[in-house]
Amino acid sequence: MSSTKKLVDAFGRSTEDKREAKQLAEAANLEAQENWHNPKWRAEFAADLTESILLGFETETLVDTLVESETTDFNGRVFVREATGLKAFWMARGGYIEASELSAEVVEVPRDMLGVHVWEFDDKFVNNFSDSARTLRDLAIQRMDAEINRRVHTTLDAAVTGANAVSAAGLSAASLNKAIREVADESKTGEVTIFGRPTMVDQITDFTGFGNETTEEIRQKGVLGVYRGAKIVRLRNFKDEDNLPYIPSNQLWVISRDCGKMAFFGGMKSKEFEDLDNWYWHYIARRDLGLLIHHPERARKITDTSI
Repeated sequence: MSSTKKLVDAFGRSTEDKREAKQLAEAANLEAQENWHNPKWRAEFAADLTESILLGFETETLVDTLVESETTDFNGRVFVREATGLKAFWMARGGYIEASELSAEVVEVPRDMLGVHVWEFDDKFVNNFSDSARTLRDLAIQRMDAEINRRVHTTLDAAVTGANAVSAAGLSAASLNKAIREVADESKTGEVTIFGRPTMVDQITDFTGFGNETTEEIRQKGVLGVYRGAKIVRLRNFKDEDNLPYIPSNQLWVISRDCGKMAFFGGMKSKEFEDLDNWYWHYIARRDLGLLIHHPERARKITDTSI
């Protein structure tokens, strides 16, 4: 019995897959051309686009890996509460239990807004509707995702100073081990994450003292998943619209998720409209969120001055 092997391209798509994708794109283009000037159709398209952006946004963002996160409704409020003061006492049987006073510190997570606003010439957008809509969705996810990761980084950068931020030429095992040890000791959970761009993270693979299994894993994968109990997150080089990096190539962070909290207030809100005196279409989307670094001592910053 002979079997035929299906040929696929570099993205794993067969000829049939590409033919089907082309037919769907052509159908979407035709539908857009026939209905574009119907405000109800455009509103439904904008709602579907917003839902798609939100789904991709929640899938892509690294926030929950780096700090704790909480989602509430649009009119909700998010607080960080810590209770202290309660004591336990040893006593003889039948003895009196001393009273202790319970105190609590409550801090509210501040609220900000993140959004995108794009406009395009009607004819240009509609004539290539399928590709234009996909490009708009992908760029919106990338820009919002990168902006949130940048906000986490800039807030940490402002909060983590003094002895918690060290600089040296090169990344040494001693400095990284010390940072992991201190962060784990400060954290309530003891969970530690190392994150940075490959220029910093990949230096960990050069440390000596790994066992044979770990050495083989480094050889095959090029980077560790865990180092001394700390999870390693290898960040992409997020860039802004001017192609400038958000996160420096010479910084490595060691943090515990309970050093801060990111709050998301409801889902995304969006609107679309056409200029009354022109032929341009606008799409606006926003989401309310906020970040609070309430325990900066649970984070360490290592800067490699040689990069």
